[in-house]
Amino acid sequence: MSRTKHILSYAIPIVILLFFLFGSFFAPHDPTATNIRDKYLPSSAEYPFGTDALGRCILSRILYGGWTTLGIVLGGSLIVFLLGTVIGMVTSRAVMKENALIDGLINAVTAIPPIAYLIVFIGAWGSGAKTTLVALTVSYILRYIKLVRTRTDMEMGKAYVMCAIASGASKLRIMLIHIFPNLIAEMIRFLCLSCADMILAITGFSFIGLGLGDNVVDWGSMILDARGALVLHPTMILYPIGAVILSTLCFNVIGRQLTTKEAE
Repeated sequence: MSRTKHILSYAIPIVILLFFLFGSFFAPHDPTATNIRDKYLPSSAEYPFGTDALGRCILSRILYGGWTTLGIVLGGSLIVFLLGTVIGMVTSRAVMKENALIDGLINAVTAIPPIAYLIVFIGAWGSGAKTTLVALTVSYILRYIKLVRTRTDMEMGKAYVMCAIASGASKLRIMLIHIFPNLIAEMIRFLCLSCADMILAITGFSFIGLGLGDNVVDWGSMILDARGALVLHPTMILYPIGAVILSTLCFNVIGRQLTTKEAE
C-alpha cells in the first residue's frame, strides 16, 4: 500500500503538469478568436469554462496559457540543469583549486533576489517570452551552480570517493559515475521548487503588465483581464488562479516527496 501511495504521489502531479503543458493540443477553440456577441457566456458544452469579455473561450486560454508558462519554466529549468551541473562540478574545489574570487562572485550574485533580474532584463530589453526566459535562467542558474559546487565538495570527502581515488579512478569518472548519481535527487528537488517560484514570477509580472507580450496567452494576463469583471463574473478569475495554484502545488509536492525520500 505504501509503495502504491508513493508512486501516486509522483504520478498525479506529473500527469497534471503534462495536462497543462500539452493540453493546448486538445483546446476546443482558438484562444485568441474574439466574438463580442458571445461575451461572458456561462459554462456550457461548447464553452466548458464560459467566455471572457471578448467572447474568447476561457478553457482554451487556460490550456494555451499552460503551454506558454510551463514551456518557459521547463525550458529554463533544462538550461539550468545542463549548464549549471557542468559549471558547478568543474568549478568545485574537487577539480579546481580554491578560488576566493569565484566564491565571492557567486555569493555576491546569488544574494540578489531573482525578481531583480527580471526587472533589469525587462527594463533593458522590454517584455517578452525570450526576455523572461533569459532572466529566469540567469537568476536561478547561479543558485544552482552554488548548490552543485557545495554538494560536490561535500561528496569528495566521503569514503566511497576516497576509495575510488585510491583505486586510480580519473576525476571525470569520479564526477560522472560516483558523485553525480548521489546529487541527482537534490538537483531535481531544487529545480522543482524553482519551477514553482518561476510560475509565480511569470504570472505576477504578466499581471502588472510586464509579461510576455500582448499577443501571448498566459495565466497572468488572464487574471488581469478578469479583474475588471470580478463583481459581475467572479468565476472568470478563479480559473487562471486555480491553474497557477495547482501547477505550483504539483512542483512543490514532487520536491517535497524527494525531500521525504532522502530523509528516510
